[in-house]
Amino acid sequence: MYANMYVYNKLTNMLSKRTNILFSNEMWEELNTLAKERKSSIGEIVRSAIEDVYLSERKRVLFQNAVRAIIHARPKSEKEIDYKELINEGRNE
Repeated sequence: MYANMYVYNKLTNMLSKRTNILFSNEMWEELNTLAKERKSSIGEIVRSAIEDVYLSERKRVLFQNAVRAIIHARPKSEKEIDYKELINEGRNE
């Protein structure tokens, strides 16, 4: 069915919660115009704004922390690496 279970889970769980938001008439008209221009919905525009403003920073921090954890978990080499030698070995292969 779906080759990628991540995509399947994302599609089936993405819109499972509902909320009500009150907008001024002016803001509603602006959002409605924007949605029509993007061939999207106001809900998608609001979700995208929330992702960009509030959630992307959190994901970036989580990613940076994961990278740091991986780097610290890697075993350290006892001798210094000669990168020039490694490059030349790769060229000779």
